[in-house]
Amino acid sequence: MPNTQDSPAVAVRRPDVHVTTFCQFPGTDPLEIHRVIRGELGEPNLAVFPQLPDRGVGADTLGRSATMVADLGFDLQPHGWRIGVPDGIDARRARSLLRSDENLLADVLGAEKETSSRLKLSVFGPWSLVAGLHLANGEKVLSDHGARRDVIEAYAYGVREHLNRISRATGISEFTVQLDEPALPAVLDGLVPTASGYRTLRSIARNEVRSSYADFLAILSDGEKPSPLRVAVNLPTADDSWIERVDLLHHAGVDAWLIDPAFLGHRQWERIAGLVETGSQIFLQVLQPGGRAPGVVQGVKTILRPWQQLGLPLSSLSALTLMPAGNFASSSAIEVTTCLGHLIGYAQALEQTRVDA
Repeated sequence: MPNTQDSPAVAVRRPDVHVTTFCQFPGTDPLEIHRVIRGELGEPNLAVFPQLPDRGVGADTLGRSATMVADLGFDLQPHGWRIGVPDGIDARRARSLLRSDENLLADVLGAEKETSSRLKLSVFGPWSLVAGLHLANGEKVLSDHGARRDVIEAYAYGVREHLNRISRATGISEFTVQLDEPALPAVLDGLVPTASGYRTLRSIARNEVRSSYADFLAILSDGEKPSPLRVAVNLPTADDSWIERVDLLHHAGVDAWLIDPAFLGHRQWERIAGLVETGSQIFLQVLQPGGRAPGVVQGVKTILRPWQQLGLPLSSLSALTLMPAGNFASSSAIEVTTCLGHLIGYAQALEQTRVDA
């Protein structure tokens, strides 16, 4: 894997501005959500593999991510998900939900006239996963060096197999994997509480985080160069050390980032400009679901303003993928379609701006 801060990206890259979304949706009917997704996010936009947390235990991001830790059983205890034990009833339900969703996706795509080649899915990043899972003795996986190393490696292989199953069933060849890392700042700063909650776990060395991420990405890409896989990391943008976290993961080979501009100052935008110039993709969160959306002209001006202030050429707008500023887990169907419709209008206008540049 690349080991320099400004290594060129190797993943497949769309030449146009397009739209995607977070993967969490409301309700308990995945088929209905697929109809919305396929209707709103067909080509050239990036459709997603939906998650429906309302279905209960095992349908949440942590439970779904735990199902992908290859060859390790897990169960649900009062203190949370515990790994390295025989599967409990909740684990079996979580695995069944995942396989059912994979099969449903194959059925949905199989009924379409045009073949889909791209898909985005989201799981917890490796360090948020080990911060959220427990060992058999009840302590966090994060607390044990050997355990966290083994779980992260098994997780990478499990996510890779998940992608392989989808690819075999659907023919999809290009994946974007969103790694949500809400706990990474706490992992690096020694702020993750122990299972008892009376103290915090020791901070994890930067070198260990960087090397584990490089290994994780290498397993996900399965050695392919250039890789048809793009990995986008979702870090808390409001984190005071956001630039440091980005640099750490960029060293490891990450080349795509979810960005919420509401929390960005000039220094953060300058770092984003540097990422764009070296081939990174920026998933820009633009509209709050259910919020009031500006018209196309005003919306595009808002997006272009920092781009132009930083001196980035309009031709580099292809580095942008637009997203809502939050998931749709609590949204109505009309809020979902309205938000995505506005984003698609902005993306089309930005793409025309890029072409005309």
